[in-house]
Amino acid sequence: MASFFQSFVDYCRHPAIPYKKFGEAGDIETSNKRVWAALAAEFLGMLLFALYGGEARDSAAAYGNGLALAVLVYATANVSGGHLNPAVTLGTIISGHMHWQRGLAYMAAQFLGGITGVLFQVALIPDASINMGNEGPGCFTHLGGQFIRKDQLFGWELVMTFVLVSVVYAVAISKPGHGNIGPLAVGYTLFASAFIGGPLTGAALNPARVLGPALIYNCYWNTAFIYIFAEYIGGAIAAILAMLLYGPGPEHGGDHEVAEALQSVQLAGGSGGVSLGGGPKSTERQGLINMMADSSQGRW
Repeated sequence: MASFFQSFVDYCRHPAIPYKKFGEAGDIETSNKRVWAALAAEFLGMLLFALYGGEARDSAAAYGNGLALAVLVYATANVSGGHLNPAVTLGTIISGHMHWQRGLAYMAAQFLGGITGVLFQVALIPDASINMGNEGPGCFTHLGGQFIRKDQLFGWELVMTFVLVSVVYAVAISKPGHGNIGPLAVGYTLFASAFIGGPLTGAALNPARVLGPALIYNCYWNTAFIYIFAEYIGGAIAAILAMLLYGPGPEHGGDHEVAEALQSVQLAGGSGGVSLGGGPKSTERQGLINMMADSSQGRW
């Protein structure tokens, strides 16, 4: 037992630290602990989001979903980037902040997490059952409150998802970002959309949150893919706009600006620009370099 535990400790000496950047090349390998840790974080985060968010009812739905998303993004951001949404992941693929292989793996983990979260609902909520139909908790419909047409449903989900993904770019992916307040801003964005758009569409803003209940409860299949397509398109538009505003990501060769900025800061550090030396000023310059490097890697 002692040798087994020691082997475990030795294994943990090489932790599944965050990957270096969204577009890290050659990352789909079974031996890559970082990838599997990131996929596990996206799966578990989406599982909990589906479980918590689907059970938030009526007047508490907007606040409950927004707060749950903020907390779960905080919990997963340092491991996977805290996407927890296939529309966000699609955006990072389009803008070049994530390799397409990693992105597809993320989406698979997110959809599986959403489905598993609904299965947890079946196990933990007394009135929930498989194939219970349109009364399933967390089922999204445009007929639950104020009546709107299907084209209006499409438009609302597109616009709200566009806003959500745009905020993700503004606070997390673009330079210099907004640091640790990023996940809270994303949660508040979902809260605002759910508060305004909830009576119209339920404010899903997340393809995994739509597909999970539809599969398990067999609910609202006639509009499920309207939600999903609208959300993907909203995320894609946000990514294209972000590329125009902030530039492309590393997968599109867009990291040259960061490299030039880092070089200029290093050159300001002293003769030759190689060593920053010591003292408060050099510490401040090194902190600036680290901040810029972190922002280029898409960290919160």
